[in-house]
Amino acid sequence: MIVALDTETFYSDEVSLKVQGIYQYLRHPQADLYLLSVVTDTGLEWAGHPKDFDWSQIVGEDVTWLSHNAAFDSMVVERMQELGHAPEDIVIKEWVCTADMAAALGYPRSLKEACQQMLGVELSKTVRDNMKGKRWGDMDIFFQQDVIKYAIDDSRYCLRLYQEHGDKFSKFERDISYLTRSMCSEGVPLDKEGIDRAITTLQTEIWEAKINIPWADREAILSPGAIRDECKKVGIWAPNSFAKDDPEAEKWEDEFHLQHAWIKAVRSYRRANKHVATLQAMRSRLREDGTMPYSLKYFGAHTGRDSGDAGINLQNLPKGEILGVDVRSMIRAPKGKTFVICDLAQIEPRVLHWLAGDTKMLQYIREIPDLYEAQARAWGLYSKDGALKDTDKALRHQIKQLALGLGYGMGAKKFASVSDVEPAEAERLVKMYRSKNPLITKLWRDLEDNLRSTAQDPNDTDAHFPLPSGRTLTYRKVSVDHGGLTAMIPRQGQMMRLGFWGGVICENLVQAVARDVFMDCCLRIAKLNETLYCPIIMRVHDEVVCQTIDDGTADLALEAITHIMSTPPEWAEGLPLGAEGSLSQCYKK
Repeated sequence: MIVALDTETFYSDEVSLKVQGIYQYLRHPQADLYLLSVVTDTGLEWAGHPKDFDWSQIVGEDVTWLSHNAAFDSMVVERMQELGHAPEDIVIKEWVCTADMAAALGYPRSLKEACQQMLGVELSKTVRDNMKGKRWGDMDIFFQQDVIKYAIDDSRYCLRLYQEHGDKFSKFERDISYLTRSMCSEGVPLDKEGIDRAITTLQTEIWEAKINIPWADREAILSPGAIRDECKKVGIWAPNSFAKDDPEAEKWEDEFHLQHAWIKAVRSYRRANKHVATLQAMRSRLREDGTMPYSLKYFGAHTGRDSGDAGINLQNLPKGEILGVDVRSMIRAPKGKTFVICDLAQIEPRVLHWLAGDTKMLQYIREIPDLYEAQARAWGLYSKDGALKDTDKALRHQIKQLALGLGYGMGAKKFASVSDVEPAEAERLVKMYRSKNPLITKLWRDLEDNLRSTAQDPNDTDAHFPLPSGRTLTYRKVSVDHGGLTAMIPRQGQMMRLGFWGGVICENLVQAVARDVFMDCCLRIAKLNETLYCPIIMRVHDEVVCQTIDDGTADLALEAITHIMSTPPEWAEGLPLGAEGSLSQCYKK
Protein backbone atom coordinates (compact mmCIF):
# COMPACT_ATOMS: atom_id res chain seq x y z
CA MET A 1 0.00 0.00 0.00
CA ILE A 2 1.11 3.57 -0.70
CA VAL A 3 0.09 6.28 1.76
CA ALA A 4 0.35 10.03 1.18
CA LEU A 5 0.39 11.88 4.48
CA ASP A 6 0.28 15.63 5.15
CA THR A 7 0.08 17.64 8.37
CA GLU A 8 -1.07 21.17 9.11
CA THR A 9 0.25 23.13 12.08
CA PHE A 10 -0.13 26.62 13.50
CA TYR A 11 2.37 29.15 12.21
CA SER A 12 2.89 32.90 12.45
CA ASP A 13 5.67 35.46 12.12
CA GLU A 14 6.89 34.58 15.61
CA VAL A 15 6.24 30.82 15.49
CA SER A 16 7.86 29.46 12.35
CA LEU A 17 10.46 27.02 11.06
CA LYS A 18 12.91 29.79 10.18
CA VAL A 19 12.75 31.25 13.68
CA GLN A 20 12.79 28.10 15.82
CA GLY A 21 13.81 25.24 13.51
CA ILE A 22 11.56 22.20 13.18
CA TYR A 23 12.22 20.62 16.58
CA GLN A 24 11.64 23.70 18.75
CA TYR A 25 8.84 24.95 16.48
CA LEU A 26 6.84 21.79 17.20
CA ARG A 27 7.41 22.24 20.95
CA HIS A 28 6.72 25.97 21.13
CA PRO A 29 4.12 26.96 23.78
CA GLN A 30 1.86 28.20 20.97
CA ALA A 31 2.32 25.08 18.83
CA ASP A 32 -0.84 23.40 17.55
CA LEU A 33 -0.63 20.20 15.47
CA TYR A 34 -4.25 20.28 14.52
CA LEU A 35 -4.72 18.42 11.23
CA LEU A 36 -3.66 15.18 9.58
CA SER A 37 -4.66 14.23 6.04
CA VAL A 38 -4.20 10.75 4.62
CA VAL A 39 -4.84 9.47 1.09
CA THR A 40 -3.94 5.94 -0.02
CA ASP A 41 -3.77 4.14 -3.35
CA THR A 42 -6.46 1.78 -2.00
CA GLY A 43 -9.08 4.54 -1.84
CA LEU A 44 -8.85 5.76 1.76
CA GLU A 45 -9.20 9.53 2.18
CA TRP A 46 -9.30 11.01 5.67
CA ALA A 47 -8.63 14.36 7.34
CA GLY A 48 -9.01 15.43 10.95
CA HIS A 49 -7.20 15.72 14.26
CA PRO A 50 -4.44 13.09 14.44
CA LYS A 51 -5.70 11.70 17.76
CA ASP A 52 -8.94 10.68 16.03
CA PHE A 53 -7.27 8.68 13.25
CA ASP A 54 -7.10 4.89 13.17
CA TRP A 55 -3.38 4.56 12.47
CA SER A 56 -3.64 0.78 12.07
CA GLN A 57 -5.07 1.42 8.58
CA ILE A 58 -1.73 2.67 7.24
CA VAL A 59 1.03 0.89 9.17
CA GLY A 60 2.83 -2.30 8.24
CA GLU A 61 6.06 -3.64 6.80
CA ASP A 62 4.69 -3.51 3.25
CA VAL A 63 3.50 0.12 3.44
CA THR A 64 5.30 3.03 1.74
CA TRP A 65 4.59 6.48 3.14
CA LEU A 66 4.86 9.68 1.13
CA SER A 67 5.06 13.30 2.22
CA HIS A 68 5.88 16.42 0.24
CA ASN A 69 8.44 17.42 2.88
CA ALA A 70 9.19 14.26 4.78
CA ALA A 71 11.85 16.00 6.90
CA PHE A 72 9.07 18.10 8.44
CA ASP A 73 6.20 15.61 8.48
CA SER A 74 8.33 12.83 9.98
CA MET A 75 9.21 15.08 12.92
CA VAL A 76 5.53 16.09 13.25
CA VAL A 77 4.58 12.43 13.56
CA GLU A 78 7.38 11.97 16.10
CA ARG A 79 5.88 14.83 18.13
CA MET A 80 2.40 13.30 17.75
CA GLN A 81 3.79 10.10 19.25
CA GLU A 82 5.16 12.05 22.23
CA LEU A 83 1.74 13.65 22.73
CA GLY A 84 -0.06 10.30 22.49
CA HIS A 85 -1.79 11.22 19.22
CA ALA A 86 -0.06 8.46 17.27
CA PRO A 87 1.11 4.96 18.29
CA GLU A 88 4.73 4.61 19.39
CA ASP A 89 5.37 1.41 17.41
CA ILE A 90 4.63 2.61 13.87
CA VAL A 91 6.19 0.29 11.28
CA ILE A 92 6.54 1.34 7.64
CA LYS A 93 8.68 0.05 4.78
CA GLU A 94 9.90 3.44 3.54
CA TRP A 95 9.05 7.12 3.85
CA VAL A 96 9.62 8.90 0.52
CA CYS A 97 9.86 12.68 0.21
CA THR A 98 8.18 13.76 -3.04
CA ALA A 99 9.71 17.25 -2.73
CA ASP A 100 13.14 15.59 -2.82
CA MET A 101 11.93 13.46 -5.73
CA ALA A 102 10.87 16.54 -7.69
CA ALA A 103 14.24 18.21 -7.07
CA ALA A 104 16.15 15.08 -8.09
CA LEU A 105 14.21 14.97 -11.37
CA GLY A 106 15.08 18.58 -12.17
CA TYR A 107 11.94 20.41 -11.02
CA PRO A 108 11.19 22.96 -8.25
CA ARG A 109 10.59 21.50 -4.78
CA SER A 110 7.32 23.17 -3.77
CA LEU A 111 4.13 21.17 -4.26
CA LYS A 112 2.58 24.02 -6.22
CA GLU A 113 5.47 24.26 -8.71
CA ALA A 114 6.04 20.50 -8.86
CA CYS A 115 2.39 19.88 -9.74
CA GLN A 116 2.44 22.58 -12.39
CA GLN A 117 5.61 21.27 -14.04
CA MET A 118 5.18 17.52 -13.55
CA LEU A 119 1.39 17.06 -13.68
CA GLY A 120 0.18 20.16 -15.54
CA VAL A 121 -2.02 21.03 -12.55
CA GLU A 122 -2.42 24.52 -11.11
CA LEU A 123 -2.69 24.50 -7.31
CA SER A 124 -3.79 27.46 -5.23
CA LYS A 125 -2.07 28.20 -1.92
CA THR A 126 -4.52 30.91 -0.88
CA VAL A 127 -6.02 28.76 1.88
CA ARG A 128 -2.56 28.03 3.24
CA ASP A 129 -1.72 31.74 3.26
CA ASN A 130 -4.96 32.49 5.11
CA MET A 131 -4.11 29.89 7.76
CA LYS A 132 -1.26 32.04 9.02
CA GLY A 133 -1.80 33.07 12.65
CA LYS A 134 -4.92 30.92 13.05
CA ARG A 135 -5.45 27.87 15.23
CA TRP A 136 -8.16 25.34 14.48
CA GLY A 137 -10.39 26.86 17.15
CA ASP A 138 -10.02 30.31 15.58
CA MET A 139 -11.50 29.17 12.26
CA ASP A 140 -15.21 29.24 11.51
CA ILE A 141 -16.79 26.06 10.16
CA PHE A 142 -16.58 27.24 6.55
CA PHE A 143 -12.87 27.97 6.75
CA GLN A 144 -12.30 24.65 8.53
CA GLN A 145 -13.96 22.90 5.57
CA ASP A 146 -11.69 24.82 3.19
CA VAL A 147 -8.63 23.76 5.21
CA ILE A 148 -9.72 20.10 5.19
CA LYS A 149 -10.23 20.17 1.42
CA TYR A 150 -6.87 21.89 0.98
CA ALA A 151 -5.11 19.25 3.09
CA ILE A 152 -6.78 16.34 1.29
CA ASP A 153 -5.86 17.86 -2.08
CA ASP A 154 -2.23 18.16 -1.00
CA SER A 155 -2.16 14.48 -0.10
CA ARG A 156 -3.92 13.51 -3.33
CA TYR A 157 -1.37 15.34 -5.47
CA CYS A 158 1.52 14.05 -3.42
CA LEU A 159 0.30 10.53 -4.17
CA ARG A 160 -0.22 11.31 -7.83
CA LEU A 161 3.30 12.76 -8.17
CA TYR A 162 4.73 9.53 -6.85
CA GLN A 163 2.48 7.30 -8.92
CA GLU A 164 3.44 9.08 -12.15
CA HIS A 165 7.13 9.77 -11.43
CA GLY A 166 8.27 7.60 -8.53
CA ASP A 167 9.85 4.99 -10.80
CA LYS A 168 12.37 7.65 -11.93
CA PHE A 169 13.49 8.38 -8.35
CA SER A 170 16.43 5.96 -8.10
CA LYS A 171 17.38 3.97 -5.00
CA PHE A 172 20.70 5.86 -4.93
CA GLU A 173 18.86 9.19 -4.62
CA ARG A 174 16.22 7.84 -2.22
CA ASP A 175 18.97 6.62 0.07
CA ILE A 176 20.69 10.02 0.01
CA SER A 177 17.35 11.73 0.68
CA TYR A 178 16.73 9.49 3.70
CA LEU A 179 20.31 9.84 4.96
CA THR A 180 20.01 13.63 4.76
CA ARG A 181 16.89 13.95 6.87
CA SER A 182 17.98 11.33 9.44
CA MET A 183 21.35 13.09 9.79
CA CYS A 184 19.67 16.47 10.30
CA SER A 185 17.18 15.02 12.77
CA GLU A 186 20.00 13.53 14.88
CA GLY A 187 21.64 16.96 14.91
CA VAL A 188 25.08 18.24 15.85
CA PRO A 189 26.48 18.52 19.39
CA LEU A 190 27.04 22.08 20.61
CA ASP A 191 29.25 23.66 23.26
CA LYS A 192 26.54 25.43 25.27
CA GLU A 193 28.90 27.20 27.66
CA GLY A 194 31.18 28.20 24.79
CA ILE A 195 28.24 29.70 22.90
CA ASP A 196 27.21 31.72 25.96
CA ARG A 197 30.74 33.08 26.35
CA ALA A 198 30.97 33.88 22.64
CA ILE A 199 27.65 35.75 22.68
CA THR A 200 28.88 37.86 25.60
CA THR A 201 32.14 38.61 23.75
CA LEU A 202 30.31 39.70 20.59
CA GLN A 203 27.77 41.77 22.50
CA THR A 204 30.69 43.62 24.09
CA GLU A 205 32.12 44.23 20.59
CA ILE A 206 28.74 45.62 19.49
CA TRP A 207 28.58 47.96 22.51
CA GLU A 208 32.14 49.21 21.90
CA ALA A 209 31.47 49.69 18.19
CA LYS A 210 28.41 51.84 18.88
CA ILE A 211 30.50 54.18 21.01
CA ASN A 212 32.69 54.98 18.00
CA ILE A 213 29.85 55.49 15.48
CA PRO A 214 28.77 59.15 15.47
CA TRP A 215 25.19 58.58 14.25
CA ALA A 216 24.45 55.51 16.42
CA ASP A 217 21.91 57.36 18.57
CA ARG A 218 19.91 58.86 15.72
CA GLU A 219 20.02 56.54 12.69
CA ALA A 220 20.37 52.87 11.81
CA ILE A 221 24.05 52.02 12.23
CA LEU A 222 24.31 50.25 8.86
CA SER A 223 22.35 52.91 6.98
CA PRO A 224 24.20 53.57 3.68
CA GLY A 225 22.93 57.15 3.75
CA ALA A 226 24.35 57.77 7.22
CA ILE A 227 27.72 56.31 6.23
CA ARG A 228 27.87 58.44 3.06
CA ASP A 229 26.96 61.56 5.04
CA GLU A 230 29.81 60.87 7.43
CA CYS A 231 32.22 60.30 4.52
CA LYS A 232 31.21 63.68 3.07
CA LYS A 233 31.60 65.31 6.48
CA VAL A 234 35.20 64.07 6.93
CA GLY A 235 36.11 64.57 3.25
CA ILE A 236 36.68 61.03 1.98
CA TRP A 237 35.18 59.14 -0.94
CA ALA A 238 32.43 56.57 -0.42
CA PRO A 239 31.92 53.29 -2.34
CA ASN A 240 28.76 52.63 -4.34
CA SER A 241 28.01 49.65 -2.11
CA PHE A 242 28.93 48.86 1.48
CA ALA A 243 28.31 45.12 1.12
CA LYS A 244 30.99 43.20 3.00
CA ASP A 245 32.12 41.27 -0.10
CA ASP A 246 32.11 44.23 -2.48
CA PRO A 247 35.72 44.86 -3.71
CA GLU A 248 35.21 48.62 -3.72
CA ALA A 249 33.90 48.56 -0.14
CA GLU A 250 36.87 46.44 0.95
CA LYS A 251 39.25 48.91 -0.70
CA TRP A 252 37.51 51.82 1.07
CA GLU A 253 37.79 50.11 4.45
CA ASP A 254 41.46 49.24 3.93
CA GLU A 255 42.27 52.81 2.89
CA PHE A 256 40.54 54.68 5.70
CA HIS A 257 39.91 52.44 8.74
CA LEU A 258 43.18 53.47 10.44
CA GLN A 259 42.38 57.19 10.02
CA HIS A 260 38.73 56.98 11.06
CA ALA A 261 37.80 54.77 14.00
CA TRP A 262 34.14 54.76 13.00
CA ILE A 263 34.92 52.86 9.76
CA LYS A 264 36.52 50.04 11.72
CA ALA A 265 33.62 50.23 14.18
CA VAL A 266 31.03 49.84 11.41
CA ARG A 267 32.86 46.77 10.12
CA SER A 268 33.10 45.28 13.63
CA TYR A 269 29.45 46.03 14.32
CA ARG A 270 28.33 44.35 11.09
CA ARG A 271 30.37 41.22 11.72
CA ALA A 272 29.56 40.97 15.43
CA ASN A 273 25.85 41.50 14.81
CA LYS A 274 25.75 38.76 12.19
CA HIS A 275 27.66 36.22 14.24
CA VAL A 276 25.82 36.89 17.49
CA ALA A 277 22.54 36.29 15.63
CA THR A 278 23.87 32.95 14.36
CA LEU A 279 25.00 31.91 17.84
CA GLN A 280 21.74 32.99 19.46
CA ALA A 281 19.81 30.96 16.90
CA MET A 282 22.02 27.92 17.60
CA ARG A 283 21.56 28.39 21.35
CA SER A 284 17.77 28.65 21.02
CA ARG A 285 17.57 25.40 19.02
CA LEU A 286 19.61 23.36 21.47
CA ARG A 287 17.89 20.24 22.81
CA GLU A 288 18.24 18.91 26.36
CA ASP A 289 20.67 16.24 25.14
CA GLY A 290 23.10 18.95 23.96
CA THR A 291 22.43 18.52 20.23
CA MET A 292 20.94 20.92 17.70
CA PRO A 293 18.81 19.47 14.90
CA TYR A 294 19.15 21.42 11.69
CA SER A 295 17.91 21.56 8.12
CA LEU A 296 19.80 20.81 4.95
CA LYS A 297 18.15 21.03 1.57
CA TYR A 298 18.80 17.81 -0.32
CA PHE A 299 19.38 18.60 -4.01
CA GLY A 300 19.29 22.31 -3.26
CA ALA A 301 20.97 23.18 -6.58
CA HIS A 302 20.32 22.13 -10.17
CA THR A 303 23.49 20.03 -10.06
CA GLY A 304 22.35 18.14 -6.96
CA ARG A 305 24.48 19.98 -4.43
CA ASP A 306 23.17 20.51 -0.88
CA SER A 307 22.11 23.98 0.24
CA GLY A 308 21.36 25.53 3.61
CA ASP A 309 17.81 25.83 4.91
CA ALA A 310 15.55 27.06 7.73
CA GLY A 311 17.48 29.94 9.25
CA ILE A 312 20.87 28.43 10.14
CA ASN A 313 23.16 27.57 7.25
CA LEU A 314 25.83 25.12 8.42
CA GLN A 315 27.15 25.15 4.85
CA ASN A 316 28.45 28.68 5.32
CA LEU A 317 29.68 29.16 8.87
CA PRO A 318 32.53 31.72 9.11
CA LYS A 319 36.07 30.33 9.04
CA GLY A 320 38.55 30.97 11.81
CA GLU A 321 38.42 33.41 14.68
CA ILE A 322 36.50 36.63 14.10
CA LEU A 323 36.39 39.30 16.80
CA GLY A 324 37.68 36.76 19.29
CA VAL A 325 35.06 34.12 18.44
CA ASP A 326 35.33 30.95 16.35
CA VAL A 327 31.74 30.09 15.43
CA ARG A 328 32.64 26.71 13.89
CA SER A 329 34.27 25.51 17.09
CA MET A 330 30.91 25.76 18.87
CA ILE A 331 30.08 22.45 17.19
CA ARG A 332 31.98 20.25 19.63
CA ALA A 333 32.16 16.51 20.21
CA PRO A 334 30.73 15.27 23.52
CA LYS A 335 33.15 14.03 26.14
CA GLY A 336 34.66 10.69 25.16
CA LYS A 337 33.88 11.12 21.45
CA THR A 338 35.85 12.57 18.54
CA PHE A 339 35.09 14.13 15.17
CA VAL A 340 36.52 12.61 12.02
CA ILE A 341 36.66 15.44 9.44
CA CYS A 342 37.45 14.39 5.88
CA ASP A 343 37.05 16.06 2.52
CA LEU A 344 37.62 15.26 -1.14
CA ALA A 345 40.78 17.07 -2.23
CA GLN A 346 40.42 19.30 -5.33
CA ILE A 347 37.55 17.14 -6.54
CA GLU A 348 36.34 19.45 -9.31
CA PRO A 349 39.65 19.81 -11.23
CA ARG A 350 40.11 16.04 -10.96
CA VAL A 351 36.64 15.38 -12.35
CA LEU A 352 37.16 17.97 -15.11
CA HIS A 353 40.26 16.22 -16.46
CA TRP A 354 38.56 12.83 -16.09
CA LEU A 355 35.49 13.91 -18.08
CA ALA A 356 37.74 15.46 -20.73
CA GLY A 357 39.59 12.16 -21.10
CA ASP A 358 42.95 13.78 -20.35
CA THR A 359 44.86 10.56 -19.62
CA LYS A 360 48.24 12.30 -19.45
CA MET A 361 47.08 14.67 -16.74
CA LEU A 362 45.29 11.90 -14.86
CA GLN A 363 48.51 9.88 -14.71
CA TYR A 364 50.40 12.87 -13.27
CA ILE A 365 47.64 13.32 -10.67
CA ARG A 366 47.89 9.67 -9.64
CA GLU A 367 51.64 9.95 -9.14
CA ILE A 368 51.85 13.36 -7.47
CA PRO A 369 49.80 14.08 -4.31
CA ASP A 370 49.70 17.85 -4.96
CA LEU A 371 47.21 18.42 -7.79
CA TYR A 372 48.69 21.83 -8.67
CA GLU A 373 52.20 20.42 -8.95
CA ALA A 374 50.81 17.62 -11.12
CA GLN A 375 49.26 20.21 -13.43
CA ALA A 376 52.44 22.30 -13.55
CA ARG A 377 54.48 19.25 -14.56
CA ALA A 378 51.92 18.02 -17.09
CA TRP A 379 51.83 21.46 -18.73
CA GLY A 380 55.63 21.62 -18.88
CA LEU A 381 55.84 24.57 -16.48
CA TYR A 382 57.79 22.80 -13.75
CA SER A 383 60.45 20.09 -14.07
CA LYS A 384 62.72 20.60 -11.06
CA ASP A 385 63.38 18.07 -8.34
CA GLY A 386 61.47 18.59 -5.12
CA ALA A 387 57.90 19.54 -4.34
CA LEU A 388 56.52 22.65 -6.07
CA LYS A 389 55.06 23.98 -2.81
CA ASP A 390 58.58 24.03 -1.33
CA THR A 391 60.57 25.35 -4.28
CA ASP A 392 58.27 27.79 -6.12
CA LYS A 393 55.26 28.93 -4.12
CA ALA A 394 54.50 31.74 -6.58
CA LEU A 395 54.16 29.30 -9.49
CA ARG A 396 51.98 26.99 -7.41
CA HIS A 397 49.72 29.89 -6.52
CA GLN A 398 49.43 30.83 -10.18
CA ILE A 399 48.63 27.23 -11.21
CA LYS A 400 45.98 27.08 -8.51
CA GLN A 401 44.38 30.26 -9.86
CA LEU A 402 44.40 28.81 -13.37
CA ALA A 403 42.96 25.47 -12.29
CA LEU A 404 40.16 26.99 -10.23
CA GLY A 405 39.41 29.94 -12.52
CA LEU A 406 39.83 28.88 -16.11
CA GLY A 407 38.46 25.34 -16.32
CA TYR A 408 35.00 26.58 -17.29
CA GLY A 409 35.79 29.07 -20.03
CA MET A 410 36.37 32.24 -18.01
CA GLY A 411 37.69 35.07 -20.20
CA ALA A 412 40.71 37.27 -19.56
CA LYS A 413 38.73 40.28 -18.35
CA LYS A 414 36.88 38.28 -15.73
CA PHE A 415 40.01 36.40 -14.71
CA ALA A 416 41.86 39.69 -14.16
CA SER A 417 39.05 40.93 -11.91
CA VAL A 418 39.03 37.85 -9.68
CA SER A 419 42.78 37.21 -9.54
CA ASP A 420 45.81 39.31 -8.70
CA VAL A 421 47.15 39.77 -12.25
CA GLU A 422 47.08 42.66 -14.69
CA PRO A 423 44.81 42.48 -17.80
CA ALA A 424 47.70 41.78 -20.20
CA GLU A 425 48.98 38.98 -18.00
CA ALA A 426 45.46 37.60 -17.65
CA GLU A 427 45.18 37.49 -21.44
CA ARG A 428 48.46 35.57 -21.66
CA LEU A 429 47.48 33.09 -18.96
CA VAL A 430 44.06 32.39 -20.48
CA LYS A 431 45.66 31.66 -23.86
CA MET A 432 48.26 29.45 -22.21
CA TYR A 433 45.69 27.49 -20.23
CA ARG A 434 43.59 26.81 -23.30
CA SER A 435 46.60 25.80 -25.40
CA LYS A 436 47.74 23.39 -22.67
CA ASN A 437 44.27 21.88 -22.29
CA PRO A 438 42.84 21.17 -25.76
CA LEU A 439 40.68 18.32 -24.46
CA ILE A 440 38.97 20.62 -21.99
CA THR A 441 38.25 23.29 -24.61
CA LYS A 442 36.92 20.52 -26.87
CA LEU A 443 34.63 19.41 -24.05
CA TRP A 444 33.22 22.96 -23.83
CA ARG A 445 32.51 22.99 -27.58
CA ASP A 446 30.97 19.52 -27.62
CA LEU A 447 28.63 20.32 -24.74
CA GLU A 448 27.51 23.57 -26.33
CA ASP A 449 26.94 21.83 -29.68
CA ASN A 450 24.84 19.23 -27.88
CA LEU A 451 22.66 21.90 -26.30
CA ARG A 452 22.39 23.82 -29.56
CA SER A 453 21.28 20.74 -31.50
CA THR A 454 18.50 20.24 -28.93
CA ALA A 455 17.23 23.75 -29.57
CA GLN A 456 16.90 22.90 -33.23
CA ASP A 457 14.91 19.70 -32.63
CA PRO A 458 11.21 20.45 -33.29
CA ASN A 459 10.10 17.30 -31.43
CA ASP A 460 11.97 17.63 -28.13
CA THR A 461 13.62 20.78 -26.78
CA ASP A 462 14.76 19.20 -23.50
CA ALA A 463 18.48 18.45 -23.38
CA HIS A 464 19.53 15.43 -21.31
CA PHE A 465 23.16 14.98 -20.29
CA PRO A 466 23.69 11.46 -18.90
CA LEU A 467 26.09 11.33 -15.95
CA PRO A 468 28.46 8.43 -15.17
CA SER A 469 26.47 7.67 -11.99
CA GLY A 470 23.37 6.85 -14.04
CA ARG A 471 21.35 10.00 -13.39
CA THR A 472 20.72 12.75 -15.90
CA LEU A 473 21.31 16.50 -15.86
CA THR A 474 18.41 18.11 -17.73
CA TYR A 475 17.94 21.52 -19.38
CA ARG A 476 14.34 22.12 -20.41
CA LYS A 477 12.86 24.07 -23.31
CA VAL A 478 16.21 24.93 -24.85
CA SER A 479 16.09 27.77 -27.36
CA VAL A 480 18.37 30.09 -29.29
CA ASP A 481 17.69 33.74 -28.44
CA HIS A 482 19.59 36.30 -30.52
CA GLY A 483 22.32 33.74 -31.14
CA GLY A 484 22.66 32.77 -27.47
CA LEU A 485 21.47 29.52 -25.90
CA THR A 486 18.92 29.60 -23.09
CA ALA A 487 17.15 26.87 -21.15
CA MET A 488 14.87 26.38 -18.15
CA ILE A 489 16.25 25.01 -14.88
CA PRO A 490 14.89 25.18 -11.30
CA ARG A 491 16.15 28.27 -9.50
CA GLN A 492 14.79 30.13 -6.47
CA GLY A 493 11.78 27.84 -6.19
CA GLN A 494 10.60 28.06 -9.79
CA MET A 495 11.61 27.20 -13.34
CA MET A 496 13.78 30.02 -14.63
CA ARG A 497 15.18 30.71 -18.10
CA LEU A 498 18.92 31.33 -18.05
CA GLY A 499 21.70 31.65 -20.60
CA PHE A 500 24.11 28.76 -21.14
CA TRP A 501 27.30 28.17 -23.09
CA GLY A 502 29.92 25.45 -23.20
CA GLY A 503 31.89 26.54 -20.14
CA VAL A 504 28.81 26.88 -17.93
CA ILE A 505 27.42 23.50 -19.00
CA CYS A 506 30.84 22.01 -18.30
CA GLU A 507 30.85 23.56 -14.82
CA ASN A 508 27.37 22.16 -14.13
CA LEU A 509 28.43 18.74 -15.35
CA VAL A 510 31.62 18.70 -13.27
CA GLN A 511 29.77 19.83 -10.13
CA ALA A 512 27.07 17.21 -10.70
CA VAL A 513 29.62 14.40 -11.08
CA ALA A 514 31.64 15.65 -8.09
CA ARG A 515 28.43 15.66 -6.07
CA ASP A 516 27.59 12.10 -7.10
CA VAL A 517 31.10 10.94 -6.16
CA PHE A 518 30.75 12.64 -2.77
CA MET A 519 27.31 11.18 -2.11
CA ASP A 520 28.50 7.72 -3.10
CA CYS A 521 31.23 8.12 -0.49
CA CYS A 522 28.61 9.20 2.07
CA LEU A 523 26.51 6.09 1.43
CA ARG A 524 29.58 3.89 1.81
CA ILE A 525 30.45 5.63 5.10
CA ALA A 526 26.88 5.02 6.27
CA LYS A 527 27.29 1.32 5.45
CA LEU A 528 30.53 1.33 7.45
CA ASN A 529 28.37 1.92 10.53
CA GLU A 530 27.37 -1.74 10.42
CA THR A 531 30.88 -2.63 11.63
CA LEU A 532 32.41 0.64 12.89
CA TYR A 533 29.85 3.08 14.24
CA CYS A 534 30.90 6.57 13.14
CA PRO A 535 27.87 8.30 11.58
CA ILE A 536 28.02 11.44 9.47
CA ILE A 537 26.62 14.33 11.49
CA MET A 538 27.31 17.05 8.88
CA ARG A 539 27.93 17.38 5.16
CA VAL A 540 29.57 20.63 4.07
CA HIS A 541 30.19 20.86 0.32
CA ASP A 542 32.77 18.04 -0.29
CA GLU A 543 33.45 17.45 3.40
CA VAL A 544 31.98 15.04 5.95
CA VAL A 545 32.06 15.41 9.71
CA CYS A 546 31.60 12.07 11.46
CA GLN A 547 31.39 11.35 15.19
CA THR A 548 33.04 8.31 16.72
CA ILE A 549 31.26 6.14 19.28
CA ASP A 550 34.27 6.64 21.58
CA ASP A 551 37.81 8.00 21.50
CA GLY A 552 39.26 4.51 21.23
CA THR A 553 37.90 4.01 17.72
CA ALA A 554 39.00 7.42 16.36
CA ASP A 555 42.20 6.35 14.57
CA LEU A 556 40.52 3.32 13.01
CA ALA A 557 37.56 5.44 11.88
CA LEU A 558 39.85 8.09 10.35
CA GLU A 559 41.72 5.44 8.40
CA ALA A 560 38.51 3.77 7.17
CA ILE A 561 36.76 7.01 6.18
CA THR A 562 39.82 8.45 4.44
CA HIS A 563 40.17 5.19 2.51
CA ILE A 564 36.52 5.34 1.42
CA MET A 565 36.85 8.93 0.25
CA SER A 566 40.05 8.10 -1.65
CA THR A 567 38.35 5.26 -3.52
CA PRO A 568 36.21 6.16 -6.55
CA PRO A 569 32.75 4.63 -7.02
CA GLU A 570 32.44 1.59 -9.28
CA TRP A 571 31.03 3.79 -12.04
CA ALA A 572 34.02 6.19 -11.90
CA GLU A 573 36.84 3.86 -12.91
CA GLY A 574 40.06 5.75 -13.52
CA LEU A 575 39.07 8.86 -11.55
CA PRO A 576 42.02 9.65 -9.22
CA LEU A 577 40.51 10.71 -5.92
CA GLY A 578 42.35 12.30 -3.05
CA ALA A 579 41.10 12.78 0.50
CA GLU A 580 42.40 14.69 3.49
CA GLY A 581 41.25 13.69 6.96
CA SER A 582 41.90 14.69 10.56
CA LEU A 583 40.67 14.13 14.10
CA SER A 584 39.33 17.00 16.17
CA GLN A 585 37.25 17.73 19.24
CA CYS A 586 35.49 20.56 17.43
CA TYR A 587 34.47 21.46 13.90
CA LYS A 588 37.18 23.37 12.10
CA LYS A 589 38.42 24.02 8.58
